[in-house]
Amino acid sequence: MSRFVCATLLLALAVVFESGCATKKYVRNRVAERVTPLENRTGELEETSRRNTQQLGELRIGVEDARVRADKAQATANSATSSAEQANSRVTGVERNVEDLRANLDKYAVQTTSMVFFRAGSAVLTSEAMAQLDQLASQITNRRGFVLEIIGYGDSPKPTPYNENLAQLRAEAVQRYFADRNNIPLMRMFAVGFGSSGSPIQSASTANATSSANQPLPRRVEIRLLTNAAVEGKPMKTTSTGATR
Repeated sequence: MSRFVCATLLLALAVVFESGCATKKYVRNRVAERVTPLENRTGELEETSRRNTQQLGELRIGVEDARVRADKAQATANSATSSAEQANSRVTGVERNVEDLRANLDKYAVQTTSMVFFRAGSAVLTSEAMAQLDQLASQITNRRGFVLEIIGYGDSPKPTPYNENLAQLRAEAVQRYFADRNNIPLMRMFAVGFGSSGSPIQSASTANATSSANQPLPRRVEIRLLTNAAVEGKPMKTTSTGATR
């Protein structure tokens, strides 16, 4: 009887032990079934977080680069605006200068007057006359905006064809000398003979020798240097020379 009881107890204990082991295994399996997806999901979340962190870093770098480029573009735009304003100022200044030039284009003023004299009946320049013309030319060869008026006179105040022709020849002799010897452009000179016309010019010797106060000086060519009002230049002194008359 006792053996039977013992056997029964041992069998019960075995059943209970096996049942407990099966329960624990079941629980472990059920926990594993729940934990494994969670672990996988956690890994995915960690990977997603890592990628997001990397992308945020790249985005931050991109934003910083864009800010640097925007600052450079703004600086370039500011420089371009400043250059445009300076260009506009220069254009305005040039336009103002052009308007001033147009306004003064035909405004000429006499800067100096010179005279050379000829022998009676001659249109040949004397050495004294050549020296006088060279002196005048040395003052104007490097200047711009000038015109030379060359006016010739005859031997007497009588309005004869001879006087008019002689006066023209004398004016042209002066013009030719300026062009040949001093390289003054013909476009800056015009020569005309007035014969006996023109205002008489008195010399001190003639005034002392005669009683007339208006004794003209014949056999001369007057040269007037006119400069444009738009061209700066120093005024020149009036000069004259004489020759044997």
